[in-house]
Amino acid sequence: MEHLTKSQIVLLTLFTSMVASMATGIVVVTLMQQSPEPATQTLTKVVERTIEKIASVPAGTISTPTTPPTTEDLTIAAIDRNIKSTVAFKVIDQAGASHSAGVGTIVSADGLVITDTSNFGEGVLTTSINGVPFALQVVSNENNNYLGLGKLVPTGTATTTVAFVPVTLGDADRLKLGQTAIAIGGWDAKTILNGFVNNLETRSVVDKDKKTETKVVSNIGMSVRPGASSNGAPIINLNGEVVGFLSINEVAGTQVGVPAAEAKRILDAATKPAAPKTN
Repeated sequence: MEHLTKSQIVLLTLFTSMVASMATGIVVVTLMQQSPEPATQTLTKVVERTIEKIASVPAGTISTPTTPPTTEDLTIAAIDRNIKSTVAFKVIDQAGASHSAGVGTIVSADGLVITDTSNFGEGVLTTSINGVPFALQVVSNENNNYLGLGKLVPTGTATTTVAFVPVTLGDADRLKLGQTAIAIGGWDAKTILNGFVNNLETRSVVDKDKKTETKVVSNIGMSVRPGASSNGAPIINLNGEVVGFLSINEVAGTQVGVPAAEAKRILDAATKPAAPKTN
């Protein structure tokens, strides 16, 4: 044995197992032939019952282990969920030329859009969805906010109806350093910027009534540095939720990841029912 190679030892083991199995089978058959008829009938019934039970199990009852989705699978799903909700804006300058004016994100089924407030300063923002031209009508543009709200209004004589697909706004306070963060931007609002959260700036919020202090995210740092054409682009987690928006200032060389909480406040204020008038 000590002179045998590993392959020879494996083959010898397999051969020995096969011979042992054959010998066991021969012994069992011999004992069955020599056993009394009642014992043989009992063994036969046991085998038949076992076969019947196996055959009666409905198809699909026995579950097979499923492979968990990979990071790539989740990334693709998150992009697919949000790419139809991002729009690229164009603007006509004083010379009559059209150029990129950032990105907007659809946040309601009636065409409300979140974008960076600096995009409003470019002029009348226009876009096209499924071949239908739209202009962005400003709804909210507060100086103290990074983000503003607009409404897509169709222009021209197009008769096609566009079904707006709103995103789901997530909670930036749940973000962790190092987790995947995706942005959809570029001049066509179809360019994928795949990175990770590399910094989370926070600020304290004090509740005087409850006498509590909590930390909330004020800036989402991303590992990617897109250009001005991605200004206003959504930041998306692997659950497909929009947790923030990029605010890019190429002149100052700054990039801020504005938490989705600001977008929620602006959207809630704009859609809140008006208080009834009192006499």
